[in-house]
Amino acid sequence: MFMDKKDLKKIRGELASVIEDNINPQFEIVHKRFEDVNKRFEDVNKRFEDVNKHFGRIEATMVTKSYLDEKLADLSGDLVVKLKKEDAKLSRLVDILKRKKVLDKNEVKELAEYQIFPRFAR
Repeated sequence: MFMDKKDLKKIRGELASVIEDNINPQFEIVHKRFEDVNKRFEDVNKRFEDVNKHFGRIEATMVTKSYLDEKLADLSGDLVVKLKKEDAKLSRLVDILKRKKVLDKNEVKELAEYQIFPRFAR
């Protein structure tokens, strides 16, 4: 009971029909789902690239802590220099007014309290 070529041809035809009707549509569905997933990944990737560009711009314009610390230290130093000059001006003016007897000792003492940097007694 062997099959002849005609029987084998029929079996092949039936198998091809079963594959064509049942298996191929399932592969097409899976393929479509993979295409949809791939499209979603492409969208996510594009958004991620946009976010990276945005963060890159933020980082390029962002002030760092070390930069801010340096600038604040410079500002503090500049303020100290300016305040010392103003203190020196006030002391000089008080000395001149004291010498010309425009101010008495109490007024000189009162104005000395406004000095930021202490003066050593002469």
